[in-house]
Amino acid sequence: MDTRSRPTRVTTVPRCFTLFAPATLILASETAAAPRQSSAEAAGAQGVERRFEARSQDAREPKRNQDVSIPEVVVTESKTSAVDAVQGTPLDNPAARDVLSPREVAEAGTLNVQELLRRTPSVILSEESGSDSLPNVALRGVTGNDGVFRSTNLSMYVDGIPLASAPYGQAGASGFPLTLERVWAIDVQRGGASVKYGPNNVSGVVNYLTKPIPERATFETVTKYDSFDNLALYESYGDTLGRFGFLLEAVYKDGNGYRQHSDYVLQNYSLKTAWAFSDELRMLVQVEKFDDDSDQPDGLNLADFEADPLQSKSLQNRFTFDQDRANVRLEWDLDRRTRAELSTYYYDTHRAFEIGSPSYYGSTANYVQATPRPMSVFAIQPQVTHGWDFGDVHSELVAGVRYLREDIERRTERNFPNGSQIDVNGDESTYHTGSAFVENEFTFGRWKVRPGVRYEAMDLSVESTIGATAGNTGDEYFDELLPALSASYLLRDDWSLYASASTTLQPPAVTALDLADHDQDLGAQFARQYELGTRVQALDDSLAIDLCAYQIDYTDRLEQDPNNFNVFENVGSSRHQGVELTCDKDLSRELVDGLSVWSAVAYNDSEYTNGLFDGNQLPSAPHWLASWGVRWAHEPSGVTLALDGAYVGHSYSDRLNTEDINAAGTLGVKPQYTLWNAHAGWMRRLSDGCKLRLGVHARNVFDEEYFDVRAARGIFVGAPFGLGAEIGLTFEF
Repeated sequence: MDTRSRPTRVTTVPRCFTLFAPATLILASETAAAPRQSSAEAAGAQGVERRFEARSQDAREPKRNQDVSIPEVVVTESKTSAVDAVQGTPLDNPAARDVLSPREVAEAGTLNVQELLRRTPSVILSEESGSDSLPNVALRGVTGNDGVFRSTNLSMYVDGIPLASAPYGQAGASGFPLTLERVWAIDVQRGGASVKYGPNNVSGVVNYLTKPIPERATFETVTKYDSFDNLALYESYGDTLGRFGFLLEAVYKDGNGYRQHSDYVLQNYSLKTAWAFSDELRMLVQVEKFDDDSDQPDGLNLADFEADPLQSKSLQNRFTFDQDRANVRLEWDLDRRTRAELSTYYYDTHRAFEIGSPSYYGSTANYVQATPRPMSVFAIQPQVTHGWDFGDVHSELVAGVRYLREDIERRTERNFPNGSQIDVNGDESTYHTGSAFVENEFTFGRWKVRPGVRYEAMDLSVESTIGATAGNTGDEYFDELLPALSASYLLRDDWSLYASASTTLQPPAVTALDLADHDQDLGAQFARQYELGTRVQALDDSLAIDLCAYQIDYTDRLEQDPNNFNVFENVGSSRHQGVELTCDKDLSRELVDGLSVWSAVAYNDSEYTNGLFDGNQLPSAPHWLASWGVRWAHEPSGVTLALDGAYVGHSYSDRLNTEDINAAGTLGVKPQYTLWNAHAGWMRRLSDGCKLRLGVHARNVFDEEYFDVRAARGIFVGAPFGLGAEIGLTFEF
């Protein structure tokens, strides 16, 4: 069955092969037998089992439904596969959460990383390029004045490391250093994660997990191609040699996209290593490189969209992005109940947009405006995890501190057709940030209670270096104490209640600190989030239901003034409330062996609650979102058939809630739409050391035309009907 919402059983991976993570994540385990797997899933699990023996975190046998604490991407002890570690959400997890398993990710057949998230509730996407570049993702209706605004109001990570080029000063995904082919599983936490993850998680946390280091020498190659001339090549090789393990991954992608002027080349390389110096001391090192060179078709005005929605009128628009990343993590078991960790990461980014002016300029622009932005980030975080007992109460304490520094240089320059260039403006800024957090999870009887608090302090200094404001300086300082509390209670062995209340913030981005003539209120944006839900996993784990109601109160919202570039305004507060329902059912016993269905439905009401836009809906925040799917796996033959769909309700493109689409295509209602996708796959073990995987995907089967109206950008059409195929070979030596 689809195990997306099901409890994980016996979920562990040897700690020496974990990836770096600056926070702790609970994937949880019970002591019961692992869930039934198909032969394909079991085959995939063999390559990631570990032969390293890990010490027990607690010598006593865990109670029923008692979770085992799992650091990011890793579980502490295990005799089973890493696949099991991400099979579902624990029954007693005290907050709203969904885990997309490796099988779901492998069979999704999506165009890009962000479309994978449609399989979870309350996910809002905004179309732009169709590739992995520049994802626009929002959760629970928390969007900006021009829509999802580069995924600013949620935190996105890869293996626990921030994906934002500058988590404080450039929180949005203006550059996304991860490709679809490297995503192995996804953990989506919509609540209860603010203490350990830090800022910018007003609506939740998305953590993309990459493939674990294999136990034995393993080589994998995958080739994908689709009807939009998109080609993707993936190669990986890894092995475990005594106390040392490694995994090398390489991804090369290029294509034409589904619109004119959408050519792109993406390259993503990663080396992951782990070394166990002893049974108590381990080191993990990962280095990555990402390059993105993409043409940008940009939006269309209404007349051009009606004439040909796939054309581009911005033929010189371009985006380049490259990033080098490195992280190191040391883990030291001080005793059987205490673990110390030291984590550090560094990444260096260069990204630039080249945008022609005016918009819709055709083949020749008056000038091309370039916005190069070099950025670098360094962070170091020591933390300690300690298990302790008081009578019948089992507790686990996690405490840590983090220092993070960001250096950001911004320039704006104009390049004219005659070859001349002028520098418009520029500045250099530095963020010094300090964080401290403590969280203790208490488990007693049928209760799990998790109180915690995080302290955030930020000191921003900026100096103008170019233009009329050269020499001007600005400073901003703030600190906040962010408490949180979550709890769950087992009504029965297959039914729980959960609730959470948390606080989080989004610091002012460097783009908001203007050094010219515009007065701006630039305090930190603050949010309170509340959840109440129930989770059922019944009928021998063949039925999983999760129902959650939530409210987010967001104050001091900073939104960009659409009439002034790089000028932000405090528009007051907003309220986001809604209900989410997921339901998964294995129909093997009732209908056909290997048949399962899943669905996710969300209702959201997001509106401004004071100021000029009081009572208006937030842009790009539809009331209704839904996704669903059916899957049949024939284990004897290795054949898999799947059909899934998604519904997105209508929403507004601007804060004034304009109804009719204007001539520029920048205002008006975004219409509702429904997408259907289909997948057929075949997996066969050709020999003991060779496995073949074939897949065919059909996206937007009924070729529904859907589009996004974006403020100041125009109309972006979604991808039409497309076919894709892939072939993969795995060799184990």
